[in-house]
Amino acid sequence: MKKFFCCLVIVLSVSLPLTFSQARVLGGLDTSANRAGYEEKDLIKISGNVLNVVLSFVGVLFLLMMIAGGFIWMTAAGQPTRVQLAQRLLVAGIIGFIIVVSAYVITTFIGDSLNLGTGGTATTTP
Repeated sequence: MKKFFCCLVIVLSVSLPLTFSQARVLGGLDTSANRAGYEEKDLIKISGNVLNVVLSFVGVLFLLMMIAGGFIWMTAAGQPTRVQLAQRLLVAGIIGFIIVVSAYVITTFIGDSLNLGTGGTATTTP
């Protein structure tokens, strides 16, 4: 785990200065965004994009937990402690995934009800 965080710090310490220096060379972030064809987004669109990224990360985390739990269970060789560890890992992954999907469904429903989502159209009555 320490190696992972050390590698993450090294990668970020190398990549972030390069990113900021590239933005200065291109004339700032606004100029770079305009040249790339990006448009300004409001808070709702940005939060929707952030939510999509977080859910993608949770999906990958769920997949990794399922693979790890299955691998531990398959290599347990009948040891009850390792089988229990694998079962707890699988159950925790499934429960976490259900909680995250439920939160997404509730958030999407409320956003669409308030017409904050991307798919709905506003219906107003006089």
